[in-house]
Amino acid sequence: MTAGRTHIVGAGIAGLSAALAVAEEGGEAVLYEAAPQPGGRCRTIHSADGFSHDNGTHVLFTANRHALNLLRTVGARDRWIEPERRGLPLYDMRSGTMQRIGLSPWSWLRPSRRPQGIRMADLARLVRLALSVRDCPVASIVGDRPIMDNLVGPLTLAILNTPPEVASARRLALALRRLLWPQASRLLVARNGLSEDLILPTVEALQASGIPILAGQRLKNLVIHGERVIGLSLTDRAVALGPRDNVIVALPPYEVERLLPALAVPQRFEAILNVHFRLPGPERPRFIGFTGALTQWLLVRRDHVSVTVSAAETVVQEPAADLASAIWREIVPVLRDLGLDACAERQPEARIVKEKRATIRQDAASLPQPPLRPLANLALAGDWLGALPATIESAIISGEEAVAALQHAPAAGIRASRHHPPRREDAA
Repeated sequence: MTAGRTHIVGAGIAGLSAALAVAEEGGEAVLYEAAPQPGGRCRTIHSADGFSHDNGTHVLFTANRHALNLLRTVGARDRWIEPERRGLPLYDMRSGTMQRIGLSPWSWLRPSRRPQGIRMADLARLVRLALSVRDCPVASIVGDRPIMDNLVGPLTLAILNTPPEVASARRLALALRRLLWPQASRLLVARNGLSEDLILPTVEALQASGIPILAGQRLKNLVIHGERVIGLSLTDRAVALGPRDNVIVALPPYEVERLLPALAVPQRFEAILNVHFRLPGPERPRFIGFTGALTQWLLVRRDHVSVTVSAAETVVQEPAADLASAIWREIVPVLRDLGLDACAERQPEARIVKEKRATIRQDAASLPQPPLRPLANLALAGDWLGALPATIESAIISGEEAVAALQHAPAAGIRASRHHPPRREDAA
């Protein structure tokens, strides 16, 4: 690192990752976060009555090497566990039946792990999808076949948060190729929650390295002179930058557009709906997929259950009480099968979280992409940058690459190295 300080704006996963990268190089950094706490979308929401839950159902795959490396660095790898070791349970709402499927084709050597109705023609379509280079919608490759409903559709929604009818086959392919490796498709969840098992260990590691996080500090303006940022205008302070100081803006695209209006950024977004019910559950988390239902994913924890609906633009406008009631009735049969005390007519306390701009819309159209380093001493970070799916893994990589760009790039305006083919295999 140079002798200057790195000012990182945004303490979500991308910003925290960038701060860790600076710390590993022995550098000096400070994080600014507009919210009262770090974590961005990956955090646990605490209420005064003790009903705590994650804002959403975030998972990792063992293919996510950068995310797992971060967890090892902060001493939290053992807190992420595999809830469904015998295959992913998939509940079909229409037939009322449950099947366990493997997320890797290698597991399909066991007939009990194969998605229902899979044929040789489906395997050919999956290969074509995994090798996609020229972009097109996922559904145009797979077609209206059982494999779309039982595997590809749920994976598309989980990874891209975009309907398969328009979702980018090329972006999904980047993830699928990683999942093809043996043992790469094991699904992991935080044992206790996102804050306890991801954010807090990372914050503690940064504090141990002398990197502070200043909460309640929204970046109002960048003070720019020529090709350099010379100052930050924050909520209650102005920060003057030294000649060797750098800035990393780890914010959503609409915030980057506000601060740097000349940059082209993605303009379309997809919503995510999460509904959390206060209900005693098992000691070890369970994770179950749904087809033929509004519910897509069900995460069962010791004191609550959480339901996720991705690409939820058509439902987030509906009244929260109606959504909670409909989803509760869908999940009751599965909860009862798990041995929980659930009754359709006795809905427990529910919390609804609607994120109308949860991720960028990752469709097959070409997305506007700004330079990774638009100014001489400023780099961008965020899961929305580059060609990778917008996931925790992508956010972590973006933070690392922003630091690398400021260290090694010869000039402003370079493009993200994640656009280069050798790096496309880095995330699932």
